[in-house]
Amino acid sequence: MLLPLPRHAHIHVYVWLLALLFRVLPAAGAATNISIANSSPQIVFTPFVCEDASALASDPECSGAWNATNIAGRPTIRTRGPALGGSNIVPQMFMVFRASALYLSTSVESTAIANFTVSSKTGTATQIVDTSAGLVAIINLDESVLTSLVVTFVPGTNASVLDIGSILLTVSDSTATSSFLPTMTLPPSMSLPTFVLPTTSAGASSTSTPRTLAHREQIALALSIVLGVGVGLSVIAAAIFLWWRKRRRRKQRETQTWF
Repeated sequence: MLLPLPRHAHIHVYVWLLALLFRVLPAAGAATNISIANSSPQIVFTPFVCEDASALASDPECSGAWNATNIAGRPTIRTRGPALGGSNIVPQMFMVFRASALYLSTSVESTAIANFTVSSKTGTATQIVDTSAGLVAIINLDESVLTSLVVTFVPGTNASVLDIGSILLTVSDSTATSSFLPTMTLPPSMSLPTFVLPTTSAGASSTSTPRTLAHREQIALALSIVLGVGVGLSVIAAAIFLWWRKRRRRKQRETQTWF
């Protein structure tokens, strides 16, 4: 389960709050915390990472992506979310690992809301996290199976920053790197979410167009009814006039015959 923790809180204070979604590991040998660099090739950032922080200002292609920077002397992967001038793709982080726990820290400047999704063959958990909390703890994982973590930037109305800082894995064998941190590859069938900024004009046009078409259809229908009735009445009136005229002439002939 996911749990955002205050910067000065200790993890064991919150253990009793965890739901037993994942199997709790039995007490075994001593576990070890392994530090994983956020620039590790086993971690995938989408749409991409701009290595040069200054590129964000000079290269419009870096707009909406991640960039490698340093916050308080610590390597940090940062994003400000999707940008209309960029690729318009919601920034995400993907990671596959084997561990009984994962701890992910953010910087003091991180303000974004992010969606954390953890899944394995034993279950799935999703939680919206305020990254300004400073630390996200994912514990009670089954180390015998692969667990995937997806962090998704949640666009908001206000500008915000999502910083990925230190990553720690709690493992039973710190020497088996390929076991607890296998190579991460995105499935070819996975479609990345796109973010489209809603605008008033777009909504108005999409709404007004059907209304305009419907209004025009109503006008056309009314005109067809009026024209149809008008033509019909004209035909009837002409027939009545011809009948009346023929009848009148017949009466005139009969009158002339009588006298």
